[in-house]
Amino acid sequence: MYNFFVYSILNFLIISILTLIFLGLIYPFWGIFFLFITLISFFVFYFFHRKLISKNIKIIDDLEEKINILEDSLAKKHKVLKYLPLKQEKTSFLVKLSQELIELDDPQDIFNFLLDAVKKLFPDFTFVSLYEFNKEDHSLELVQSLKKKELAIKEKQGSEIERWMMRQNSSLLIDDIRKDFRFDSSQIDGFLQRGSLSFLASPLSVKGDFFGIIRIENKDSNFFSYEDLRSLSNICDLGAIVLERARLIRRVQELATTDSLTSLSLRNYFSEQVKVELNRAKNSGSKAGLIMFDVDDFKNVNDTHGHMVGDLVLKKLAKILKKLEKNPQTTVCRYGGEEFMVLVADTNKEELLKIAEGVRREAFNSVVSYRRNKVNFTISGGIAIYPDDENDFDKIFNLVDKTMYRAKKEGKNKICSFS
Repeated sequence: MYNFFVYSILNFLIISILTLIFLGLIYPFWGIFFLFITLISFFVFYFFHRKLISKNIKIIDDLEEKINILEDSLAKKHKVLKYLPLKQEKTSFLVKLSQELIELDDPQDIFNFLLDAVKKLFPDFTFVSLYEFNKEDHSLELVQSLKKKELAIKEKQGSEIERWMMRQNSSLLIDDIRKDFRFDSSQIDGFLQRGSLSFLASPLSVKGDFFGIIRIENKDSNFFSYEDLRSLSNICDLGAIVLERARLIRRVQELATTDSLTSLSLRNYFSEQVKVELNRAKNSGSKAGLIMFDVDDFKNVNDTHGHMVGDLVLKKLAKILKKLEKNPQTTVCRYGGEEFMVLVADTNKEELLKIAEGVRREAFNSVVSYRRNKVNFTISGGIAIYPDDENDFDKIFNLVDKTMYRAKKEGKNKICSFS
């Protein structure tokens, strides 16, 4: 419609000009008049033509802007659709991961499982390290690592990266360690030794409880994305929850098998351990020994100094006995009251007497301090060897008990054996 209008005006102007020329030759007055009319028509036409062009340009600009917006939106949708299968795959992986993780209750198994998951999710790693947090001295210890090449690892207690994460308790993405103002690359062994530029790390923590850190490295800069950071964080969060669950399970087991005062095994747990060891000794033809200790005149200690001092005496003796468990073949328990029992596998009577005498002497030389008072105590003990002295499970307990009370009758602060 617009083009038809323009063409009509142009045709009118051409006809007018031709008419003007013809009339100007015959009638000069009418030629001047038509010239005037033609000029006015031309200016009117030019004005409306410019206005229409400006309006059309604005419409075109608006349309182009809408087209650009739609194209950007389509590009974003295309990008989402492009990565949707990958996200779905990662989501499925995390769901499967959580189902398998929940079945684990041993921290070492959990750590192994987490490293295997990281290896599958980030196959192009240069180096992966897993640090376990030690609550006693507030330090980190490298417990597992994955590496492409055999390299000596100097960061046994972590680097400045791990120390930063312990302070912040948050995940970390480093695109290029050389350009990250938070860290001095000359102090990072991952950069110096392995040439790693990109770092991805996340803490194993839940509700303020810190269990460790997983760190992934790659030699290329800008290798990891925020999507990778979210994936690692999800894995570490799942791992932390399962580690917390394992810790609680272990704590329940400890409460069920450990004496709260002395931190030694309780009687029922110890009896089961004795059964297992005596059956093993019977099948293998080896020998096992039992020692029973009892604090001499413990009632007098409580009556004279109070039950607080009595508890300190029991703790002192437990600490002495606890040293015996450095030998994996030895198990110690609080058998009841002021009585303690020791199981020693693969031993003989001479070795058993030596162990018992060592404990008796250390107890005799020890001192319990309380409110500027120093209290000494002694113990009596009895030993029995399976199967030399007795080959019946129940009877050997009675035998070692009788042997210990014989030591008390013979003057206390003494070790007796069945003969």
